[in-house]
Amino acid sequence: MRKIALGFWMVFASMMLSAAGAPAHAADGDQYLGSWAGTWTGQDGSSGHFTLTLQREGDGKLGGSIAVTNDGGGGSDYTSSLKNAAFAGDKFTAAYEPPDGQSEITLKGTFAAKSGAGDWSLGAKAQPSAAPFASGAWKIVKN
Repeated sequence: MRKIALGFWMVFASMMLSAAGAPAHAADGDQYLGSWAGTWTGQDGSSGHFTLTLQREGDGKLGGSIAVTNDGGGGSDYTSSLKNAAFAGDKFTAAYEPPDGQSEITLKGTFAAKSGAGDWSLGAKAQPSAAPFASGAWKIVKN
């Protein structure tokens, strides 16, 4: 009986030491960190370009920024910090505030190794459950 118990504890200790030495798994979305170049289109015919930068913040949370330009004038170019950015596997969600301070743009999409695509919607920051003012699609490629 003692030999069986000793054998069990040796196997258990070996498994624990192996697990402690195993490399840590990357956090969801780490493979997508970096700079991405993209285009956006609106349902109203508007369009533009953007650069999406994804990074891990000091607290380990996903963060970054988006630099947006509008095609054909009629809008202002700006850069905003991402809020609530997250990956669940290859599914991406994030939000950011454009310069007006009264609205919020929500991004949802799917990433692959070198590309991604999804939808965006513009809504009132104070009324997140209200119908969006505008919406459209976006596509990106890894820089």
